Parts: sequence; structure tokens; C-alpha cells
Amino acid sequence: MTNQPYTRNLLKWILPFCTLLFSVNAIAQCAGTDASVTVCSKDNDDANKTFDLYSELGGNPELGGSWSTNDPANFYALDRDTGIVNLWEVKNSGLHEFTYTNNCLGSEQSAVVTVTLGGYPGEDNIDGTADACGDDPMVNLHGFIGDETEGKFQDFNGTWEAITPEAIPFLTANFFNAEMAGPGTFEFTHTVPAVGACLSRQVTLLLEVQRPANSGIGSGLTVCTTDDLSGYIDFDLNSLLEDEDVNGTWSEGEDTDQLADLTDHNIDIQAIRDRHIYGTFSFTYTVYPSHAVCDIHRTSVDIVILPALHGTMTAPNFCEGPDRYLINITDYDDTLIPAGTYSASYRVESSSGSETDSSPLILSTDGTGSFEIDASLVKKNVTTTLSITSLGEKVCADIQVPDIQFIVTDPLANVTDVCEGENVSVALSDIFDPSFTRANGTYDVNYIITAPSGTETAHIANEITFTSGSAAFIIPADQITETGEYSFNFDVENGFPMECDVTDNAIITAIPEAIQLAVVVDNSCNATGIDVNVSAPVLTDGAYIVTYEVVSQESNTVLIDNTINFTGGTADYQIDVATLEQGNYTITVKSTQNDTTPCRTIFDFEVNENFAIEGVPALPETEAVQTICLVNFPSESPTLQDIEVSATGAMMFYDTATDMDILPLETELVDGEDYFISNIDPNNNCEGSDRIQVTIILSDPEMPMLFVGNPTFCGSENPIIESLNMSIASTHTVVWYDSEIGGTLLDKSSALVNGKSYFAATEVDGKCQSSIRTEIIPTVYQLEPATLAFSTLALCGLDNPTIKNLRDAESNSSYEVLWYDTPANGIPLEEDVLLITGTTYYAESFNPETGCMNPERMAITIDLTNCEPEEYGFFIPDGFSPNGDGKNDTFFIPNIEIIFPDFTLEILNRYGTSLFKGDRQNPAWYGTNGNSTAPNGVYFYIIDYNKEGHDPTQGRLYLNR
Repeated sequence: MTNQPYTRNLLKWILPFCTLLFSVNAIAQCAGTDASVTVCSKDNDDANKTFDLYSELGGNPELGGSWSTNDPANFYALDRDTGIVNLWEVKNSGLHEFTYTNNCLGSEQSAVVTVTLGGYPGEDNIDGTADACGDDPMVNLHGFIGDETEGKFQDFNGTWEAITPEAIPFLTANFFNAEMAGPGTFEFTHTVPAVGACLSRQVTLLLEVQRPANSGIGSGLTVCTTDDLSGYIDFDLNSLLEDEDVNGTWSEGEDTDQLADLTDHNIDIQAIRDRHIYGTFSFTYTVYPSHAVCDIHRTSVDIVILPALHGTMTAPNFCEGPDRYLINITDYDDTLIPAGTYSASYRVESSSGSETDSSPLILSTDGTGSFEIDASLVKKNVTTTLSITSLGEKVCADIQVPDIQFIVTDPLANVTDVCEGENVSVALSDIFDPSFTRANGTYDVNYIITAPSGTETAHIANEITFTSGSAAFIIPADQITETGEYSFNFDVENGFPMECDVTDNAIITAIPEAIQLAVVVDNSCNATGIDVNVSAPVLTDGAYIVTYEVVSQESNTVLIDNTINFTGGTADYQIDVATLEQGNYTITVKSTQNDTTPCRTIFDFEVNENFAIEGVPALPETEAVQTICLVNFPSESPTLQDIEVSATGAMMFYDTATDMDILPLETELVDGEDYFISNIDPNNNCEGSDRIQVTIILSDPEMPMLFVGNPTFCGSENPIIESLNMSIASTHTVVWYDSEIGGTLLDKSSALVNGKSYFAATEVDGKCQSSIRTEIIPTVYQLEPATLAFSTLALCGLDNPTIKNLRDAESNSSYEVLWYDTPANGIPLEEDVLLITGTTYYAESFNPETGCMNPERMAITIDLTNCEPEEYGFFIPDGFSPNGDGKNDTFFIPNIEIIFPDFTLEILNRYGTSLFKGDRQNPAWYGTNGNSTAPNGVYFYIIDYNKEGHDPTQGRLYLNR
């Protein structure tokens, strides 16, 4: 008997476990299971280009996953979305793993397909089509066994082997050194190894190395333009080659004209020289290879005809001092050498020996030139010989420039010290002329004065007489503007080629300062006593007179005066002012001196001082807080002078209430800073006892924020300046100007001008504006109104004309035309809308690029009666049968109401009685006579077309029921 509780408990555990196993198994199967596949001859099946990895997976893989490979060589061969791999693109044989990854109910699972890929060695190439040139040191053998026409490429992990013994030393991996091996035919094999069940494979390559062309090793020929070239009139170019193939040909440049044809190899170098003077002339020897795999070889040789320097060298006698001396070439033959810069080697010789050096030689296009020599190589006061020894390899070594001789000397200047304001004496000595004799005669002397401050001024002393190399002249006092040590530099003209510095220094003594007289008022604003101080310590003892007087500034009356006897040294005197009333006064102290101080020129001295009795001015008045708009100061910042304040006398500004340093009026104001102001009476120099405080607010509102710098408008919108507000943002009022700085305030209702710059400023409380303005340049698209060729358009209604037919009335223009059936507003009509006769349509110009239109519309009226009857099969029926069968029941003329909208139709019986009258509104006769039915028979019609060119017509018709 089964234990039921036990069974139930067992099922209780087994069922969840089975469910878990089933779930895990289901999850694992969504990526499939690992699989292996072997492909030995991938190159034999085109299907291997699209090898499907997905179909190789085991289990039950689900779509939606992705493929990957850890081999970078297979990266581009694999389509990671579809799992299709191009095995022809996998260039290495062996094992290749491809992983499929899928998301299985939130868990990522993978399966691997392993492809055992056999090798592809390429294709045999033994038919003689593999060629390499014998000058190629790196022939890639892989390039000869691929099958590019079918897209097959051999594996890269194969092994190359040289079968021909002579080729073995020159094979490295897949590269063969054909240059070292030389011409010949060489056999190689390329083998890919066996992989698993896939056998090893091998191909054979027969490589023919072709002999390269050899144009030989060339050398050049260098001669001078001044050489005797008669021995070169039949020069063999072959003599400049070594080890060349004999089957080559010579060619030349465009300007030699020496070779007659391809067999010619002799040239006339003398003729080339006579034609071109100098230069480098190239000739090229060309050898073509025997096989196209080799390049054409060329060897160029140069015939160099060097220029030669023929000329004259000159140099003056130099003054000692400069680091280098300038040497001139005065008349070189510019037909033998071009202008330019050359490296000149030179030699200087004197009784002390010889020295050599080099320097750049500059030859100008006017036949002159120059170079500099090192002054340290030249000895003073001895004859020196200078010669040019070489101009380098590019110029003939034969330098035909005669040597020159010159001497270096050391002239002197002596300038005398003087007092300020006096003329300066100058003496020059040891001045030599070009013949190295001491100068005699009249010469101009240029001189430069350098003041103690460094300021330089240039002057000239004309016609100064020299005797035995010496001369003296005067420098006027007005050319001396400072005191202290001066530097003087002299240059003697008119025959003196020496370029040395002739200098000396001199001291200009300043005029002594005045005797110091001082007045000390105990309180210049409310004086109670005055001291007079005298300081003259340089005076010798003696009697000197000092006088003083006190004068009322209001009445100019002398109220106090006195005379003081003074002895050299110092002295102090007191003046009693107790008797003076309230007011402003001036005290004057005077002295006349006469002492022996050097360079003194001033002997009379005077000092003045203003003072007051009860002279303190009243306190200034101003607003405690002042706002200053920075826009009012476009070029400079506001200063203390811009603070608004009223006061008696002159105002003074301070940093603090107690600071004693007066701020300059040019002091720039600082935002939020406190300034303290007092005032002073200029008549007595009295400053107020108190100061007032003012706080400065510098206001510069933030410029408007720019959203659109170049807004566009349609001219039909009549945009105004205020329309620009949509392009900026500001928390305050915006005002507009016509310039970035200053300019004119613009009316916001003014019309915008296309392409004009407008500048927006922020304005706060109607006072301060931003100093920086925002520029906006609007584009206003103007569009002329539509034009029509005519105001009425005649068409035929039978053609069912539409809006598209109105295009015939449009004039040629650069805009598009929109059509409306209203003179204003409305919706543009589509081109397939049928026209209605007698209706007026309206044309409006429109630019689709700007979206702008001109609302002025042009009208055109449509006439749909412009139909030629014969073109539209117009005919008049000759009978009808009004029997109610729905066929031919009325007498009706087709299209008459369209072709002849104003027609009239009358039906008469044979007795002339009118039975029916019709028109556009009533075009058909139903065979009635009033309220009765007309009998069968013949009737007559009369049609009046009422259209120019069409006469009325009449006829008969037959009524048959």
C-alpha cells in the first residue's frame, strides 16, 4: 500500500525542482549550444562568402542576439547582426571561434561556433606572368598568387620556400631580394599547414627577375666663365658616365641647344658659356628597360660654369672704435656674376703680420657691393693691405679684385665745462684727411648732443677751419637745455671718409638757487603772529638788507613794514599782527644779495604769503548720495570733478574725514565709495574746518541680452524700430540709437531700414543708460507688387481652364504669384481650381525664400467665352423627339451658352407664330406651345448670337414624337 502522505511530500519537492530545471534549460537554449564545423576548401564554394553561423548552432537558439569574435583579423569578415561570415575574408587557416550572445529572460547567455578552416595557399603561377625587376630589394611574393578576379586572397599564415637554390639566401618570409639575386627564373612554393581533417595545400610560383636598366654613375664638370674653354668645344658627355648601359640616349634642358638628335652626345661648352655666361646646365642620360616591370633609369650630369668676380675694392681711412669696418666694391662686372650675397674670405696684412676671416659680401644690381671686416684684425696707425681670397665654391677661385690699403686712426675732441646758459667751447685734434695727412682747410662739423636725461639733438657747425688736424668752435648756449653731464659726438664732413666716433663729455653747472627766505604764519586762516626766517649759510659775513611789508588784499594798502639788517647765516624775526582787523592780507619779504657763489646769476629774492584774520570759509553743500551714469563718460571714467557740489573758493577732496592727503581732481570715482569735501579760500589759503561726506553710485545698467542679431522682416509688415524689441531681453526700458557710442536717440515708431545697424541700450528710471549697447542689423525684405500683362483674360470655358491658366497673364519677375478670389485676405487658390467666367481674380507677389509677400493685389477679370465654334464642334440640331424616352427630348444647341453667352433663341411654327423664346437661362425647347403640346411637323428657329463677328442665323427643324 502506497504511503500517500509521503508521496504528496515527495511531489511537493520534485515538481518545483523539475520546473526549475525546465526554466534553466529554457533559458540556456535561447542562445543555442556550442557547435563545431569544418570547412577545408573554402575557396571552392562561393557560398562560403556568406557562411551562416546561426544555422550551425546546436539546441534551439532564438533570433535577436548578436555575434562577436575575439580575433581582430575576423572583425570585418563577420556581420555581427546576422552571423553571416565571409570565410574568403578570413585570411588565416586554423580554428576560429564566433560567439552568439542572447538575452534570455533577463539573463545573458552565449554559445560558440568553432570553425575549423582549412588553408588556401593561392593559385599556381607558373605560366611566365610573374615578373619582378632586378633592382627591387623587397619583392612581395604574395602579390603573384592571389586571384583578384574572383576575390580570392591566399592565407597569410602559410610558409614560403625557395626551390631554386640560388634564391634561398635572398628569401626572407614572403619577401625576395631580386636586387641581390640578379636576373633569372626562380621557383618558390607557398604552403599552408594541415588543420584538423584539412590537408596541407601548396602552390608553385615561377618568378622571372628581369634585368634593370642602368644609366650609370654620373659626375660633373666645373669651369669658370673666364676660363679658356676652347678645349671643350667638342666635349663628349659619355666621359662623365661610369658603368652605364650603352643603349641609352642623351637629352638636354630647354636653353642649351647642343644635341642634334638622340644619337648625339657631344656638346660645345664654350658656346654655352658665350650664350649664358654662367650657370648650371643639366644633361640627362636615359636607358629604357628590356621589360615593362622595370623602371626607366636616368642619370643627370651638370656642366657648371662658375661666375667670376671682377671689380674694384675701396675703403676709407677708419677711426678706431667700431667693431667692424665697411669695405665697398665699386664697379664689379655684373655680366660675370649675379647680384646676391656671398661668403667672402679675406686677408689683412700689415707690418705686424697677417690675419684671415670671412664675412657676407652683398653685390647689388647696380654694379656695387660691400662687406665688413673685423676691426680687431687691423692694427692702428699702420698701413694695412686687404685682399679677397675666396667667395666660396659657387664662384671662381680666381678673384680679380685688386688689393687695397688703408689706415686706422684715433681723432680726439675736447669739450669745456661751463655754467648753465653759457656757450660751450669745443676743440678737435688729430683729424686726418683721406691721404692720411692732418687736415687743413675748411670743413663742416656735424655733432649730436646727448643730454643727462638721454635726449639727443643733432646740429651742424658750418665752415670750421682746420690747421694741422686741429680746429675749435663754439656750441651756442641755447642748444644746452639741461644741467649735468653731457655727451658730445662729432663727425667732420667734406672729404672725411672716417666713420669713427669722435666724442667727449662736459659738465654744465646749474645756476645756484636763490637765498632762502621763508614766512611762517602761525595760523594762515586766523593769524596771531608771523615769523620771518632767512637762510643763507653760503654767504660771507657782512651787512645785508631784508625788508618786509603787510598789505591788505582788499585795499592794497601797506599796513606794516620794516627793514632788517642781516649778517650771513640764518636769522628769525617776528611780526606783530594784533592790530589787524578781519580780512585777507599778504606779507612780502625781499632781499638783494651779492656773493661769490660759482655760476650765480640771480641776486634779488622775494617771497610772498597770504594769510587771513578770521578767514575760514563756510561749509560746502552737496547731496549726500549722487548717482553718476557711466554712459555719459564714453571715452574716460568720471572723476572727482564730476561730483556736483557748491562751495566758496576751491574744493578739496579726501578719502576720509581726517585724511590730510588731498586727492587729485583727476582721481577716478569708485562705485560705492565715500568721499569727503572741504573748501579753501584762494585769497587766504584757508580751508574749512569741517568736511561733508558724499557717497558715489556709478550706474551702468546691463546691456540688453541679444537673442537674434539679424532679425528678418517683410516690408509688407511695415516693421518699426520697436519691432526689434522681440530680438532682445531686458528687465528695464530699452532705448534705441543709430550708433554704438553717442549718436541720435531714435523714435521707436520709425520705420526699419534694411541692413542698417541699430543699437539698443538699457535705461533705468528714465535716467541712466547702459554704456554698452547691443547691435542688431535687421533684414527687411522688400517685394514689389505683382504685375500683370493685361487686366482681362479671355479663355474658352470648354477647356475647363483653371487658376494655372492665369499664369499666362503674369509678367516675368523674380517672385512667385499667389492667386485669390478676394481683393484682400482670403486663402490662396490651388492651381486646379476651375475659373468662373466674369469673376475677378487677384494676383499677389510672394517670395518663398523669405516668406514675404506684397499685399497690394492686381486684378484680372475672366471671360470664358473666347471659343471659336468650329474648333469645338459647334452645330445646330435639325430635329428632336420629345416623347419622354430620355433621348433627344429637347431642342438644345450644345455649348451655345458658353460660346455665345448672350444668345437668344426663338421657335416659330410654319405660320410664323412664336412658340418659344430662349436664352442662357432657358436654352432648351421641350416641344411645347404654351401649356399645350406642339404637333409633329416642321418648325423654324431664329438664333441671334449677339457676339461681334457672328451674324444671326435661322433654319428649320423637325419635331417627331
